Amino acid sequence: MFTNRLGLSALAVTALLLSACGGGGGDEPTTRGAIAISDSTGIAAIIWNAPDQNVANDQARSKCGGGDCKVILQFSRCGAISTDFNLRKYGVAEGESEQSAQTAADGACRAAGGKNCKAPADGNLTARCN
Repeated sequence: MFTNRLGLSALAVTALLLSACGGGGGDEPTTRGAIAISDSTGIAAIIWNAPDQNVANDQARSKCGGGDCKVILQFSRCGAISTDFNLRKYGVAEGESEQSAQTAADGACRAAGGKNCKAPADGNLTARCN
């Protein structure tokens, strides 16, 4: 469970939240993950291996560091966030592996207007799998 300070766009949150959630097959892991973000502080958090989705969501909101923290991605497999610090854009995505989740998050960031989208540099918000 880690947090990181990001400069992020509220508009991208809304668009990506609507497109990031999806269903899975019957062999999904029993643990869950979540990514939350605070628009006021620019801090994000990723939680993985939580016992259920409610716990993952609560922990992510608690760790993101602001009273306005909201969950922008719930995941059962792997989850990732990508950001372009220069343009203050980001994207989130779920995938079958850390690499596929990160690739999809990078694409979502570019779709939101980012030009140099990648995982946050310090490693605290790298893609994680349950």
